[in-house]
Amino acid sequence: MTLETEIYAFVLVTLAASLPHVGAVDYSQCIAPLGMESGLIKDQDISVSSTFDHKYVGARHARIRTENEGGAWCPQSQADPDTKEWIEIDLHSVHLITATETQGRFGNGQGVEYSEAYKLEYYRPRLNKWIRYRAETNEDVLKGNINTYLESKTVLSPPILVSKLRFLPFSLHKRTVCMRVEVYGCKWSDGIVSYSMPQGDKRNSWEFYDSSYDGHWDGEKLKYGLGQLTDGQIAPDDFKLSFHESGQGWVGWRNDTRDNKPVEIIFEFDKIREFTAVNIYTNNQFTKEVQVFNESKVFFSIGGKRYKGEPITYDSFEDKIMETPRNVSIKLHHRVGRFVKVQLYFSSRWILISEVSFESSPVTGNFSEEDDLPEASKAPTDDFVALSGRDNTKKVISAVNNQSGFGQYLGIMVGLFMVLVVFLVAVVSYVLYQHRRYKSSPRPSQVPDKAALYRPPSLGHLTTTSSDYADYAEPLQRSQTSRTPPDRQLFFPKPPLVPPPSEQHYAATDVCKSEYKPQFTPPPPPLSTPPPVRLLRQPRYVSGRTYVGP
Repeated sequence: MTLETEIYAFVLVTLAASLPHVGAVDYSQCIAPLGMESGLIKDQDISVSSTFDHKYVGARHARIRTENEGGAWCPQSQADPDTKEWIEIDLHSVHLITATETQGRFGNGQGVEYSEAYKLEYYRPRLNKWIRYRAETNEDVLKGNINTYLESKTVLSPPILVSKLRFLPFSLHKRTVCMRVEVYGCKWSDGIVSYSMPQGDKRNSWEFYDSSYDGHWDGEKLKYGLGQLTDGQIAPDDFKLSFHESGQGWVGWRNDTRDNKPVEIIFEFDKIREFTAVNIYTNNQFTKEVQVFNESKVFFSIGGKRYKGEPITYDSFEDKIMETPRNVSIKLHHRVGRFVKVQLYFSSRWILISEVSFESSPVTGNFSEEDDLPEASKAPTDDFVALSGRDNTKKVISAVNNQSGFGQYLGIMVGLFMVLVVFLVAVVSYVLYQHRRYKSSPRPSQVPDKAALYRPPSLGHLTTTSSDYADYAEPLQRSQTSRTPPDRQLFFPKPPLVPPPSEQHYAATDVCKSEYKPQFTPPPPPLSTPPPVRLLRQPRYVSGRTYVGP
């Protein structure tokens, strides 16, 4: 390995090791009381095995820090090592329980009954049976109260996932007991119902077993339960310390006992979900033959029988620099399913993992089960192809035959399309209207009618009746304001009133000797001489911009 490769690996590993564990539920914030004291848990959700007096010490009086009637729940029989009495709380959905709390019967100073110890039993729909809770130390007896008025709160390690929870009073010798209780936790949003996998292996004196698994143990196979991989607790960095500090932390498998086959874990969820990522917290003590898996594959299924479509493959970067555990996050590209199968391939002799969590959200709709697929052709339907997500780069969420959801979505799309069409029609109409208006309006560049382009010469031209000048015309000059024709006196001024002295001319006619007539009009020019006017000649103007003709 070159120096550059080692530096690059060191940077990647440092960043990976510094990433916190990411899960859908923050266990450190899952500590709220669920409602025995506040009343969020209703009376009808509290049941008991028996009661000494239903009116005064019945089930509804088992709320911690309350003093109603007798002040607590008291069973009909006394507590003993073989306890059979219980008080049950129905939460209706799966909750993560992180702590429990008990209190005796104070009874406004009249009570003397309390339970020094108790046991817990819990139920989940996937289990189909009641499971006795055991702590990490494998103890099933929890510490209770020391008097009738002080509460006793116990943090559960590991926490448990339950939909129903029972408190069972316990005593080494027979005694009368009464209890008030509270539970702490939050609603479970990860959606994991169970996971199935091979049980861990043993290494010398260390047993890498999933000791808190509450499902069915079938030889080396674990089925239908939950355990250390979903308890939200991170194991110590050194796997040896986990046995001295907390009893257990890592679940591990050895390569030579698997015939070089990958470790396979199948997760079952409460409903069909869309997955964005899976986070696996794994050990990397390579000097002790423990390394991060070098490859992982993730498969998806709707019914859990067939895993169709290409799996998502993730290749890990080999790290032989830092031995700290790290969280490996694998992007799942919005694949859809209710069962997720994860395969982990060995890169060394051992694989150790402590926690697995998913980032997902439920999806609604009717989905095709694997049993409905054609068997003979082995060709999945289009609906199943969309669900299995063969194209890993695309977000595929297909609700098959979902009339309400699809109809609503289709209606919205049709409405948007119609709005777009109306907008485009309006734009096109406006453009055509403006274009026609522009063409019909007069403008300087437009050529006017030929009949209006020319007119006869204006005043000041010499007129003639000869046909030689029939085609002569003057360009029409447009003006913004109307103009009056110029005074003819500008062109033909009046002669002086006193005639000039007589002069001798080479000829004297009667016309020449006649008196001057003011209304005299000069004769027209000879017909043989055309007017010196050109078509392109422009009119002349005098001072004051008065029009005088060409």
